[in-house]
Amino acid sequence: MRTLFLVVALLAFAIPSHAAYERQIIGGEQDHSLGAVGDCEHFFNTTFTSFPSTVTEQEQRELTLDDGEVLRVTASGEGGVSIRGWNKPHARLLVCRTAVAQTKTHARRVLDSITVSHRSGEIATHGPAINDTQAWWANLILYVPRRTTLNVNAGNGGIAMRNLSGNVSAHATSGGISVATSSGRFRIETESGGITLDRVTGRVNALSRDGAIAFKAPKTVVPSIEARAGSAGRIICSISDNATWDASRKVVRIGDGYPEVHLATDATIMIEHVR
Repeated sequence: MRTLFLVVALLAFAIPSHAAYERQIIGGEQDHSLGAVGDCEHFFNTTFTSFPSTVTEQEQRELTLDDGEVLRVTASGEGGVSIRGWNKPHARLLVCRTAVAQTKTHARRVLDSITVSHRSGEIATHGPAINDTQAWWANLILYVPRRTTLNVNAGNGGIAMRNLSGNVSAHATSGGISVATSSGRFRIETESGGITLDRVTGRVNALSRDGAIAFKAPKTVVPSIEARAGSAGRIICSISDNATWDASRKVVRIGDGYPEVHLATDATIMIEHVR
């Protein structure tokens, strides 16, 4: 899948005037075409920083999931989440930790205080305060049984999901969310991040306050769709078969019956076939 959107977020910390530097920057770029690559080096979310010292570490865990268990995944701050379904009955978690500071010693101390917990069906990242002297993030890569019920939350880091067929809800703040080659029930929400849905079937509700939404359907099977753009938004639709527009061109319905896919944002909605 090619890149559909790129998200850049910058966080600047004010530094006292007597310090040797004025401020530090943490930023992130997301390339969701890389969301299916399951290793730390090629993670879809790349975080950059002006802190001079960086320390990284990764670990792998095998997780046992109970039948019917809801798996809740929460990434803090700049950390992202990549989830891919597979045919095995257990889950595998790869944790990619990074800490930055003014010195290697300080960064190592921050890294050692980052934890990722897994208990009672919940995976969550924890760490020290992020301030003008230190910062950290932990990216989570998960392989889960395809029909796993998931509740995923991220801040700026974004979420990429592939090959799933269960009941999935996902929420990000300014990070983007992408879902590809999946079926099931999906509720996707972002505040300002974009949403990409590529060859997704089943029941889909995708809502973004300020982010663009891209929906790509195969030419052979197009689901029934209802898309609504806010007053400042617009809809670009290249799928003309059985498409009905309202007078304002802010609402379009494709197909017959109750819509399987609902898309809504105050930004741009693009509906097209997979190229």
